[in-house]
Amino acid sequence: MTPSAPGAIAILQLEGDVETILSASSRSAGPWPIGHARLGCPGGIDDCLIVRVDDRCVQIMPHGGPRVQQRLLEWLEDLGATHTRHSKRPYPEAADPIEASMLKALASASSPLAIDLLLQQPRRWSECIHWTEDDERRSRRLRHLLTPPRIVMIGAPNVGKSSLLNTLAGRDRSIAFDAPGTTRDFVSSEVECAGIVVHWFDTPGLRTTDDEIEHDAITVARRLIEHADVLLALADAEAAWPSTDRAPHLRIGTKVDRSPIPGADIQISTVTGEGLHELVGAIRDTLIPPADLENDAPWRFDDDLPHSG
Repeated sequence: MTPSAPGAIAILQLEGDVETILSASSRSAGPWPIGHARLGCPGGIDDCLIVRVDDRCVQIMPHGGPRVQQRLLEWLEDLGATHTRHSKRPYPEAADPIEASMLKALASASSPLAIDLLLQQPRRWSECIHWTEDDERRSRRLRHLLTPPRIVMIGAPNVGKSSLLNTLAGRDRSIAFDAPGTTRDFVSSEVECAGIVVHWFDTPGLRTTDDEIEHDAITVARRLIEHADVLLALADAEAAWPSTDRAPHLRIGTKVDRSPIPGADIQISTVTGEGLHELVGAIRDTLIPPADLENDAPWRFDDDLPHSG
């Protein structure tokens, strides 16, 4: 259940008729109750913790050196076990397949907001009676909690895109400088927006240029715009709103500490912090409306889950 590379602890999971291996590993006589952990020394190879998960599943946790794992696998095969890297029961502690799917999603979910919601899913699926197209659409939106969606900024050069990314990321990801064309390629960083983690893209300013490198970067930026989950248009008092074939989800007025920007949905300043809390909240609500998070119906967070209760 763990990589074969060196580590502190390895986990070998045994599935099937485990009584022979338990008897050969235990230092204690008598039955081994389900749910109990004991110290053992399987094959006299290594002192390890052994857990009986249920009547047909055991986990052996030896030291994580590759040679220890290799010797244990050889010993297990001598007793009749078959070695496979793919468990049929990756989460034997799960009560049912839905709980196993939930644990799998929980282990890889990118956003904090996913945790409590995923933990509620086994109960919600057990109570589900009806499933609608609205539930399916809501489930697709909630999947943004599992895989970071794309947030793409567009705007004239030097409008403040790089400063905004750096401020939200909490570190310098883009070069911010008072010269047009400083960002010559797209830059991205993971940013948490009020509980949802997103891939935030800073693109070069969209303009006509003779610079071949910058021209190629702008071409890539246009592709990012096409596939953005949320498109942000930025403008300040000196630059007009950008023109694109795709309408932005939000119009962000920057540098509001200098001058307000007419027509903006949200006014921000990376200098004073004004409007930043409102901005990340608006992005989260654009991706996943509050009603989706408050809905008590189950969430089909895995394609293998049923379409109905």
